[in-house]
Amino acid sequence: MQFECRHCGETRDRPTGEVNRARRRGLPLYCDKTCSGLARRKERTDAEKREAKRLYDMAYRAENLAMLKAKKAEHFRQTYDPAKARVERKKRAAIHAEYCRRPQYREWKRDYDRRYRAEKEYGEFAECFLLILDIRSECLSRMSDYEIRYSKGRVAMSQQRRRNDARTHSQEPQVGPLGHLEPYQGRKNGSLTG
Repeated sequence: MQFECRHCGETRDRPTGEVNRARRRGLPLYCDKTCSGLARRKERTDAEKREAKRLYDMAYRAENLAMLKAKKAEHFRQTYDPAKARVERKKRAAIHAEYCRRPQYREWKRDYDRRYRAEKEYGEFAECFLLILDIRSECLSRMSDYEIRYSKGRVAMSQQRRRNDARTHSQEPQVGPLGHLEPYQGRKNGSLTG
């Protein structure tokens, strides 16, 4: 039986049953596999295909994250060679060192390290700890070097040591919270026997 190819428009011959079955079901008829494949092809640009693949990959990774991580870890375990890795690191060492010297990286790294240490040491109270550090740095920025050292007891340390040493080895009575106490005052009033 004669029919017209849906894709190329040429007239071809096929068995009658085949043609009648396709017409009854509303299916298109093609002259061969090439025309069938070309007719089924979706006319999309390369950019559209890439975008569709990107969206598909995102969905696939979201669904199969655990499986993909396990596969990658296993592959890394089987293929890792410390000697090769060392050579590769040496190749990029100068570039990496130059990258680490950039002011933007140093600023980012300082903030990252502060947050990392705070979260590691204080957990859910990390934000409070960072706030305390900010307050401390602001207070220190408003104090002079002398005030900071004085508050820590670092001013005239040798003089303080000398006075403490003299006080320790002297026979003079010490000034306590109740005033001057003589060395044997407690024994004279009869409360202690001496």
